[in-house]
Amino acid sequence: MLPLQDSPRTRLSPTVNLTLIGVNVLVFLYELGLGRDLDPFIERWGVVPARISAALAGAPGATPALITLVTAMFLHGGWLHLGGNMLFLWIFGDNVEDRLGHLRYVLFYLVCGVIANLAQVLVAPDSTVPAIGASGAIAGVLGAYVITYPGATVSVVLPLFFLFTIIDVPALIVIGLWFISQFFNGIASLGAPSLEAGGVAWWAHIGGFIAGMVLMTLMPKPVQAPRDLWSVSLERRAKEETGLIGVAMGVVSTISDLVQVVIVLRMIIVFVGYRLMSQLIPLVNDLLIVTTPLVRPFARFVGVLRIGGHPIELYSLLALCAYYLIGAALVWMIAALAYRPSRRYGRRYGPLDLY
Repeated sequence: MLPLQDSPRTRLSPTVNLTLIGVNVLVFLYELGLGRDLDPFIERWGVVPARISAALAGAPGATPALITLVTAMFLHGGWLHLGGNMLFLWIFGDNVEDRLGHLRYVLFYLVCGVIANLAQVLVAPDSTVPAIGASGAIAGVLGAYVITYPGATVSVVLPLFFLFTIIDVPALIVIGLWFISQFFNGIASLGAPSLEAGGVAWWAHIGGFIAGMVLMTLMPKPVQAPRDLWSVSLERRAKEETGLIGVAMGVVSTISDLVQVVIVLRMIIVFVGYRLMSQLIPLVNDLLIVTTPLVRPFARFVGVLRIGGHPIELYSLLALCAYYLIGAALVWMIAALAYRPSRRYGRRYGPLDLY
């Protein structure tokens, strides 16, 4: 899943986050101009676990290597490496900065990056391969985000066979799945040759993520004036919910969207033809098996329409509309229960400490 944007609006201008992105880009452009000097540059300013281990052990002359715990998080190994990291920082970092404030966010980001690099050193203390990248610090940003805005919706690109669709998924699911993948890849990498030969620093991601969650819990945060939610419509307020209510609504909405997408795929496969589509997409039969129980109950009401010899399952179209309405109704019911009208008019009788 490729994230595109998230739902929470920020109160503060994300000055620090934009500056961090700018510094990373400028340093990478500088790397591009180094030519043959790039490898020595990475060797000098990247985190070499063996050197960090020596410095922590108090080896003579090894202490200067500790600065690389900071410098390495501003270096990148290619456009995709840089682009992926900056995309995640752009989407999630501004909200963490908004919650912590500018100065605390700078400290938070740097500490997460240092802890992430130390986590990788701990796993491979004798490695001589330099580790670079902002992903450890950004993992800390994700850890902070997921405990602060678990119900925020994140718009992601979801590839399903030949169709790319955009759906809104709760941050708890998007970031949770990301962390699970990092954790199991990290476990699988223990003792593997890749730790010595380079590759993804899984344990830097895991260490940064956990550090971000802990720091976000412990760090003091500026007091923020509550938004005026009394004049906001139920639908608008439900869409902007970032807490556990948002998680519940987001899960329902995500399931509804996925069901609708697979039914649309089913209709396309049936219309074009099973044989032709099975040659293009190997899992066509599995998709038909999965979707048949979803659409079968609606076959009692309508049948199949043929246009030019191609069948259109009208009952699948009916099912598509039904699941859309069911999903919308469930989301509305959750929102109505969470924000019952009696709360909306509490100001008539004095301030209520409900939020």
